Amino acid sequence: MIPFILPTALLTLLLSLVLAFVRGKALLMFYQQEEYDSHRFYAWAVAQGALDRRTSIWLLLAGLLAILAQQGVMAELVSLSVPLVLVGFIHGIILSQRILQNSKKPLVMTMRASRIFWVYITLTLVATALILTTAMMADNGLRLSLDLSWDIFTSPVESYDWRLPTFIGLLLLFVQALPFLLTLANKILEPFEERIKAGFRAEAIKKLATLNPTIIAITGSFGKTSTKHILNHILSAAKPTLATPGSVNTDMGITRVIRESLTADHAYFIVEMGAYGPGSIERLCALAPPDYGLITAVGAAHYERFKSLETVARAKFELAEAVFKRSGMVAVSTNGIKAELLADRIAKTPGNYRLTGQDITLDNVEMTAGGLTLTLSEAGETYELKAPLYGIHQADNITLAVMAARMVGLPWSVIRGSMRTMGQIRHRAEVSFGNHEPAVINDAYNSNPEGFIAALQVLDVLVKPGGRRILVTPGMVELGSEHEREHAKLGAAATQHADIILIVTPERIPTFLAEAQRTNDGHASVMSFNTQAEAEAWVQDNVDIKDAVLFENNLPDLYEAKVGF
Repeated sequence: MIPFILPTALLTLLLSLVLAFVRGKALLMFYQQEEYDSHRFYAWAVAQGALDRRTSIWLLLAGLLAILAQQGVMAELVSLSVPLVLVGFIHGIILSQRILQNSKKPLVMTMRASRIFWVYITLTLVATALILTTAMMADNGLRLSLDLSWDIFTSPVESYDWRLPTFIGLLLLFVQALPFLLTLANKILEPFEERIKAGFRAEAIKKLATLNPTIIAITGSFGKTSTKHILNHILSAAKPTLATPGSVNTDMGITRVIRESLTADHAYFIVEMGAYGPGSIERLCALAPPDYGLITAVGAAHYERFKSLETVARAKFELAEAVFKRSGMVAVSTNGIKAELLADRIAKTPGNYRLTGQDITLDNVEMTAGGLTLTLSEAGETYELKAPLYGIHQADNITLAVMAARMVGLPWSVIRGSMRTMGQIRHRAEVSFGNHEPAVINDAYNSNPEGFIAALQVLDVLVKPGGRRILVTPGMVELGSEHEREHAKLGAAATQHADIILIVTPERIPTFLAEAQRTNDGHASVMSFNTQAEAEAWVQDNVDIKDAVLFENNLPDLYEAKVGF
């Protein structure tokens, strides 16, 4: 029998805290990517196997040896139990640090992330103190018994001493509890965070009321960021305009833009609004009351969160309700919404709508290596626009943005002139032509099947004679029940537009792989890779100047990383 040794226990607890520190940062990185949504974080942890395995195996083995020693079995091997515990923690620390270093989207220690992390560390300190106290009281009769010997092990004694097995068992529970301690820290901070958010939000609302810019809100299942980019460029040609940057579309993101970037000079404020559930858009409209609204689409991109198109539509049309309360106008892209669903929403949310295909029509669109050429009509007049953008799907976004510009009173001459100087949209069918390099299409931030197919078509116009069309993709996310069906369609489409298909994490999208193989007429080569980095390395080693390469979507670590704690 091996008694519990306090100095050794303290050394072990120190290593457990080091593991908690490093593992906590790794877990916080993924928690941050899930926007601190604990339910989604738990689902990810289970799906990706993010609960600890490696350190736990070492602890289980050490605990088994310690228990056997109490029974007089394998007593000669009991000296291995504590070293096994130490090795287990060191192994866990190394694995956690490796995951942190190899992340595509590293942890950003914002003020909120820092608060969560240090409350989490406090919880781990409390937990380790409880572990030590409980283990010392685990002797016969739960009597407190401190052994201050600096020897790691002493000679066996006659009575059982369960402190060491108890100590190892509690350490095992501690390691498994780390993800839950992290979410508990967030839960503890919720009242404090809400007070902070309320203060910032009130400040933003007051500032908006004082500056009173014309607010144009944009929402939709897809296309909203591209439409925002296009509209921002058009309006900026007429008056100073501010748009929420990148994909910023949440309550606190918009609040921060208002507080830090909006000035009295801005005549227009374009706000992208994301829907994460019913009521999301309503809340954002209370923050930034829109004078005009744009709805780009109601599609499959949000199936995972909303479960049905009807629920998505209700959430998106919360924007229309808010605009009509201010006697404003709402522009809707009819190509992005099923006709019967649009008719139902308009009937249930009546107001002043402007519809693409009716108020402004897209008569023709052509895509060449130089970009898009569109023919639009309004009130019997026809207008030709040229834009250095790629992807036929951008024609709908351009049409909607032009409609919004017309709603606020911009003349066609300003719109037409601004389109010629339109900059490309970052990571959304963004094309680059390097010297002595192939054409590269960066569609890393695309989140919908329609955009995927449109980006595939760009390969056809950019590949040079004798070149190959190369697709690199891990597929899409957040398609919910439509995941398998939509990926089967995309797999079939890929073989029509690509000569080489590099699939990243094929286990995520088995129907894409199966359909690509089934519909392949023999000309396309289909290969699989475990990570995006491996696929990109293949492209780097094998690409030719005549080729065109499409990087379609680039999933965060949540979906690609093999966590392996």
